[in-house]
Amino acid sequence: MTSPPRQPPRDAAVPHESTTPATTPAAAAATSPPKPGDIVKSPLGFGRETVESVVIAFTLALLFRAFEAEAFVIPTGSMAPTLMGRHKDLVCESCGRDFRVGCSAEEDDQSQSLRAESARLERELASLKSSAKTTDAKAIDANGKMGLEEREMRRRRIEQLESDHGPIGQLRSRLASKLVPAAKCPNCGYGTRLVQVAGEQVRYDPRYPSFSGDRILVDKFTYDFVEPRRWDVVVFKYPEEAKTNYIKRLIGLPGETVSIAGGDIWTSRDGGAAEIARKPPDTMRAMLQCVHDSRHVSADLQQAGWPLCWSDWSPRGQRPTATWTSNDEGRSFSVSGGSTDAPATLRYRHFFPSAEEWEGVRLGESLAGRARPTLIDDFQPYNAIGTRSHWVGDLALEMVCDISDGKGGRLAIDLVEGAAAHRCEINLATGDALLALAGGREGESAAHGSTPVRGRTPVRGKGSWTILFANVDDELSLFVDGRRIAFDKSTAWTRTIGEVPLNRPADFAVEPGSDEPSDLAPVGITAAAADVRVKHLRVLRDTYYIGAIDVGARPGDFLEEDRLEFDLEADQFFVLGDNSAASKDSRLWLEGHHVDRDLLIGKAMTIFWPHAVPASWAVPVKIGGAELRLPSWPNFGRMRFVR
Repeated sequence: MTSPPRQPPRDAAVPHESTTPATTPAAAAATSPPKPGDIVKSPLGFGRETVESVVIAFTLALLFRAFEAEAFVIPTGSMAPTLMGRHKDLVCESCGRDFRVGCSAEEDDQSQSLRAESARLERELASLKSSAKTTDAKAIDANGKMGLEEREMRRRRIEQLESDHGPIGQLRSRLASKLVPAAKCPNCGYGTRLVQVAGEQVRYDPRYPSFSGDRILVDKFTYDFVEPRRWDVVVFKYPEEAKTNYIKRLIGLPGETVSIAGGDIWTSRDGGAAEIARKPPDTMRAMLQCVHDSRHVSADLQQAGWPLCWSDWSPRGQRPTATWTSNDEGRSFSVSGGSTDAPATLRYRHFFPSAEEWEGVRLGESLAGRARPTLIDDFQPYNAIGTRSHWVGDLALEMVCDISDGKGGRLAIDLVEGAAAHRCEINLATGDALLALAGGREGESAAHGSTPVRGRTPVRGKGSWTILFANVDDELSLFVDGRRIAFDKSTAWTRTIGEVPLNRPADFAVEPGSDEPSDLAPVGITAAAADVRVKHLRVLRDTYYIGAIDVGARPGDFLEEDRLEFDLEADQFFVLGDNSAASKDSRLWLEGHHVDRDLLIGKAMTIFWPHAVPASWAVPVKIGGAELRLPSWPNFGRMRFVR
């Protein structure tokens, strides 16, 4: 009599009954499914598992790159200063202002081709010199002597290659012409020489290394769901060569007529009147470029008798109740007391010394009485090649304002464009702001007749605030501590595109005390019955778009028109570079002035890796054809969203 089969323990695997011979443990495992509590080992070896993980990660990265986002390196300066191509970071030796100058030409396709050909010829020269010192079996004649003809050919070739005007010398000259010889400080005009000359050799001063362009992350997914917007920075395939990627700012939308006039963008649809295209607040602020920064004062110019750009505007020969004074060489200014009936004004004039005047400083000459104010123009220090200047009337003032006693007092800022003054006045007791647009009386807008334009600010009583007042794209904007102040009515002032040619600068000189608006004294700060100190004064200008129709005969020259118009059809976009004087964009393309929708790659999101900042004691290390300076630190200051 047989006993009943024993029950297996709970959670144990039950082997299948079979008439086949006993299976191996591995086979048993394959036929018995795992149950809760089992520990199942992977059948793959560690090496294969690792390889598969790497392959999967790489595949996911490629999919992310193909469909979501992709990194790009900015090669040129067409979008400067928003995005930097290959450039040099400089600090003015006279005033201490930091700025950048582009040097993309030293690494463009032509430069690389010239450098490769020069290296080939230098290798040939070295080979010829080496073989001339040894016996060449093929050049031995019947008498055991080197063939005279072969020796003579080598000698002539060596002389040709070593000649100053030979092929190597010519290539070196062409490469030297690609170098940026000097840079000009945008704050004080001081020139920095960037090259060293030793005989026939021209090379960069090692104190000023070149850095690669910004690395940006591009969102390739957004435009599948939302329409591209004006002022987006976009990456697209160059319409005249689809293998090349370009990056520009999107200006015109499908179905529009885009016009460039007076440095601004105008748009219209269906034959309607053109209207100026205004930038969103964040984009407007991001595109402002600094013309003057009071924190950076040139001691060399002051010693030579050059005047400060900011000065008290009290009438000469009178004794006002309050005046603006500075005790730190023009870096900040203060006023105390005064009355509402006798306000004190501080005014900016653009004193920008020329190269000849700087030469006088180097020679120890006095510049007292020689300075003349100039108009603010579209000078771009990033561009090594100078271009024709254009007056810029769209200006802004940013400052830190410390108020120690403001009860009952007022603070006002005025910006002049084309002899018309736009004014913002803040009541320091209540914080109420009142705008006076050009053409209206104080507190009235030309666009609203006699209706006051009012807003409420936190600037009241004692305290410190950062204030930005801007006149950009025919609209006034006020920011306090980074926040835009809302007004009860529109702060835009209107004109037609036909009136743009009439907007000319009033370039007559005015003396302190004059109330007549002049574009040679375009920014003013007025305080009444208050103790005020202003510092970190920055005069800013808007981006100026040049109406270029073709390039000129000389580098940096453009053939221009006062007004350009471009018609866009469905799914066509118009793009421009922020660095209008150095951008090949929709204005200058030969095969159509637009980008088709299917050529758009995506929207630039962030600068995620600008060039690293080398330590002051960094050592240059060459890796392949590139030079690195180690150690270097991440450049966190330029990591930001692209506006």
